[in-house]
Amino acid sequence: MEMYSLKLIALLTTSREPSYRTRSFIKDFSSVLPGVIRTHRGKKTLLELALEAKRFGAKYIIIVGEKKGNPSIIRIYRLIPYSSTEIQEQLMKHIVTLILSGVKLSREMPEVFRTYNPSTISIDPSMCSSEECFMISDVFIKIFSEVLNPNPDVTLLVIEDREGIRVEFRNRARRPCGPVLRIKKVKIFGE
Repeated sequence: MEMYSLKLIALLTTSREPSYRTRSFIKDFSSVLPGVIRTHRGKKTLLELALEAKRFGAKYIIIVGEKKGNPSIIRIYRLIPYSSTEIQEQLMKHIVTLILSGVKLSREMPEVFRTYNPSTISIDPSMCSSEECFMISDVFIKIFSEVLNPNPDVTLLVIEDREGIRVEFRNRARRPCGPVLRIKKVKIFGE
């Protein structure tokens, strides 16, 4: 893996044996999230992923699952701090599940611009009206609290309309960048 000057926030990976579309999605998704590094899952267990994330100093693990070859679920885990003298069986805690109704990759949208190596982000929930929509923005605010900036490289928009809730990304020029996620449901498991 490459070394980054930006502090790692999360390790992003897939469920085992991902489809080409899911691999493309996490490549696209990681390109717009500061402090997120993607890793190949292979045969790694959750424990091995937690140990790898701890080795790189990440605080979260994001796992994208799929259904019929399409990204359909995002599970977010928070790593539990521990010292080397105290060994815990559980190194991470499942905090959030986002159930997706669909994704659109950057390559499927001709108007999308590429963004490379963002180091700051802002979360914009101004188009939210439901509690569920605000919960989704709060999740991202908590995860990316260390790199939030009022003049960001990337803005994550949480948008609610008649079709449901979607997450979109905008670059500094407010042009679309990155994938679009349609969220069907959010499950919060607590800290």
